[in-house]
Amino acid sequence: MANLVQFGRTLRQAGLSVGIDAQRDFLRVVTLLGVARRADLKAAGRALFTRRRDERPIYDAAFDLFFRRAPLAAAPATRLPRIARRRRAEPTDPTAGREAAVTADLPIVQVGASVVERLRTKDFAELSPEEAREARAMIASLQPSLPRRPARRPNVRRSGRRLAMRTMLRRSLRTGGEVLDWRWHRRATRPRPIVLVLDISGSMERYSRFLLRFAHALSRVAAPVEVFVFGTRLTRVTRELRRRDADVALDRVAHTVVDWSGGTRIGASLRTLNRRWVRRTVRSGAVVLLVSDGWERDDPGLLAREMATLRRSCRRLIWLDPLAGRPGFEPATQGLRAALPYVDEFLPCGTLASLEDLAHQLVATRRGEP
Repeated sequence: MANLVQFGRTLRQAGLSVGIDAQRDFLRVVTLLGVARRADLKAAGRALFTRRRDERPIYDAAFDLFFRRAPLAAAPATRLPRIARRRRAEPTDPTAGREAAVTADLPIVQVGASVVERLRTKDFAELSPEEAREARAMIASLQPSLPRRPARRPNVRRSGRRLAMRTMLRRSLRTGGEVLDWRWHRRATRPRPIVLVLDISGSMERYSRFLLRFAHALSRVAAPVEVFVFGTRLTRVTRELRRRDADVALDRVAHTVVDWSGGTRIGASLRTLNRRWVRRTVRSGAVVLLVSDGWERDDPGLLAREMATLRRSCRRLIWLDPLAGRPGFEPATQGLRAALPYVDEFLPCGTLASLEDLAHQLVATRRGEP
């Protein structure tokens, strides 16, 4: 997957406009076709990444350059944009095709596992602008495994353990009361609701936008997801994050929220959540993800009381702290000390690896939970 992210970056350096949605669709194509069917893979990528006829030779050269079988030591990334400039600036030059062909013969450097792993484990606050773009693309490609719960109504199938008598009798009316079509009840499940409450105060500024993109990835999955942000007040941004494009969704959130990068009032924000939104959004079977570094400027006793109320209203309460993964970290802030007694799990969320782990840990249930 990291190599495919690098392939999109290579296309952008060549002058093509490559979006996250196109990269995600190309990843699905690779999953279905594999890399052995190179001609079909190339044709599918051409349909996804090119919009004009003059972009096709650029894409073909970049594809052949990237998917070479024997990677060598030279780096062609700096020469790929020249292909685009020659194609567009000198269309009548008879030597342009030969120059592009010579450039296309340059070797490709694949992304090493160590580079990808370093990006996965690097703190969001320490990412360079280029690494931040790669991190945003990797967050958008996450496919979280969501927790599920038993549905009230079972599914009716052709196999199972318990006969679906009502369905069978109803179907027997077509055959004069004779049961010919046997049906069985099978246990059905549905996704658990997820509520993400994100701290966007000044101390969380370096992490909040990455975590909002993670919330957008959660909202793209077929599950009821509610998203709230808070600094000095609580704001519901579920509707804003329903946009398909993550950049557009975050722009809408930025125009909606008025207390971005301000102070922190966790207790007061949770009180608004408990009084106004719990019955409509949280519900008893929900998994609540509370993201904050715990810097509380109000009374910690208020935070403790509201955490206790929220814990009684949900199935699981998980506190995510972007600083928790750092060496030597201790929950020393007053907010964390007041909240941790009411938390089921306390997890880090400051790196790509921690978000990937969280995306898979959401399916974990506590002992005795249905």
